[in-house]
Amino acid sequence: MGRVSKKTARNSGRHTGKTGTRHSDGRRAVELLCMLVEHITDLAIYAVDPRATILSWNAGAEHATGFSADEMIGGSIERLYTPQDLASNAPAREFEQAMSAGRFEGDGWRMRKDHSHFWARIVVTALRNSKDVLEGFGIVVQDLTAQREVERQQYEHALQLAARDAARLEAEERARELADLVHQISAQATELERRRLEADSASRAKADFLATMSHELLTPLNAIGGYASLLVMGLRGPLTAEQRADVDRIRASQLQLLGMINDLLNFSRIESGHLAFTVDDVVLSEVVREVAETMAPQVSAHRLIEERIGCSDTVVARADREKVEQILVNLMSNAVKYTAPGGRLTWSCAATGNRARLTLRDTGQGIPPDRLADIFEPFVQVGRGFARPVEGAGLGLAISRDLARAMGGDLTVESTPNAGSAFTLDLPRALPPSPRDSL
Repeated sequence: MGRVSKKTARNSGRHTGKTGTRHSDGRRAVELLCMLVEHITDLAIYAVDPRATILSWNAGAEHATGFSADEMIGGSIERLYTPQDLASNAPAREFEQAMSAGRFEGDGWRMRKDHSHFWARIVVTALRNSKDVLEGFGIVVQDLTAQREVERQQYEHALQLAARDAARLEAEERARELADLVHQISAQATELERRRLEADSASRAKADFLATMSHELLTPLNAIGGYASLLVMGLRGPLTAEQRADVDRIRASQLQLLGMINDLLNFSRIESGHLAFTVDDVVLSEVVREVAETMAPQVSAHRLIEERIGCSDTVVARADREKVEQILVNLMSNAVKYTAPGGRLTWSCAATGNRARLTLRDTGQGIPPDRLADIFEPFVQVGRGFARPVEGAGLGLAISRDLARAMGGDLTVESTPNAGSAFTLDLPRALPPSPRDSL
């Protein structure tokens, strides 16, 4: 096989006749077989002795590994194995299996002369003589590197196709989910619009009802006030002290109801958007002084102390003066109502950037943290829950905040139970003219 040391044929030329012819034909067949194996280039075919020393090396082995026959014959087969296979004693295991089973077959990496690797199919066959004595091993190696690369590419392509199909299926599923979500959102939007229209209709009906009811109540209330005034003036004859006290109570109740109706009218106007605003420069300190003077009798009656801190005439807001005054009256009325005798009411003003702020701080009973958001709701009184008729309609703070927001501001509160509250009116600031404007 391949390039191999040939022994001199025994009794060469001594045989004649038919026996010599048969021997000659046999040698010729062996020589042809050796020539065939030697010139095969698709398969690496070589033989080793029991000690794994290479005895033959064909053209296919040289083509696959880059080693020539002169480099390999007489050398060890171990130079064809990777360091990893040598470390795991792979050559010995292959030969042991071939000796025990007659044949070893498997796939693995093999080394080329340039130290590169190639993937191969390896068949190791144990070669024994007629007495079953091991003479060596015949090894056939097929280079499958190109085939392995094709299979790898096919596998990666299959993975890509699978991933693409999975992505397409996922995209289709996401598209269906999005379509369902859009349908749900559309249905919800339709329902919300329907509810909004119903709420607007109900709000308009409520505002119309409040306005109508308020106007209907004003006529008899004004009549009550007018007749009570006639009685006080003595036009129907003199009154006793007890009768005068009763008429005073009637007039006080009439004024209280009149205030509640005016609150209802203001609330309905605000909700319907029919309340007009006249925006101008408003000096907050002036409004505070006017409201304090108006509320002075109530403050004195409750034995409260009213003071002003830092409310200079330089703090000017852009607002409707009448609406600001209404807000401050509501704030001060609440502070008086919920502050115990001997308490203190403190006004403070400040201007920061483009905002003007006015704060009224009291030392009253305060508001629980869980009720802070409720106090600006209609028909809810500070610290009292739903309004009681004898205490007002509970619209003062709701109207005040709506007025503040309608003027581009806001009304907020900070409070500590049993320590007091601070209501802050925040409004757009009237900025002073720049030097350039005066030129």
